[in-house]
Amino acid sequence: MTIQLPTPKPAATARLYDEQGQPLLPAAVASAPAPGYVQNLPQGDARVMQHSDPIKYKATRFEQYFPPPDETLGGAAVRHVVDKVINKTDVNLPGGVHLKCMTLLGIPTPNCINPPAPPSAKDGDERLSMAPATSLDGEAHAPKPPSVESCIAMYRAGKPLEWGCPVDTPNRAVDTELRERAKSAAAAH
Repeated sequence: MTIQLPTPKPAATARLYDEQGQPLLPAAVASAPAPGYVQNLPQGDARVMQHSDPIKYKATRFEQYFPPPDETLGGAAVRHVVDKVINKTDVNLPGGVHLKCMTLLGIPTPNCINPPAPPSAKDGDERLSMAPATSLDGEAHAPKPPSVESCIAMYRAGKPLEWGCPVDTPNRAVDTELRERAKSAAAAH
């Protein structure tokens, strides 16, 4: 004896969206607002959600060779005309006075400035001097550096140079060797 069961109906497939792309929600959930929920406006710093460029642009010396990014064709023409008409020149007056002036169509204008003086030499400024060569307390003594001749002898022997030897010891060794050769050549004749 065989029993044949009726074929089951296909199960309804779960769908998240309808034909228009809207989410399918139960009617009670979709229409009832959440109790006690109030949407608050942003609090605190309003600039938090602004997406501005965090890297600040700093112009370089090459800025003069490139047009501004928002410049129009008319603005470029005016800029080129102004660059050709207005020139900057240096004027040297008696007494060591040096002025930077502008000329308009080759005619000097009274728009001259005196550039700031150059910084003072560091050798005359006592505040910029190095510490004294002798110890201030008189107790600490640095070892006496070796003589130049002993440094040259160490270099010729292939030994490491001691503290205090001149930096140009190899050059001095070559010069000394050339002088010695010249002396021996003069003595041989």
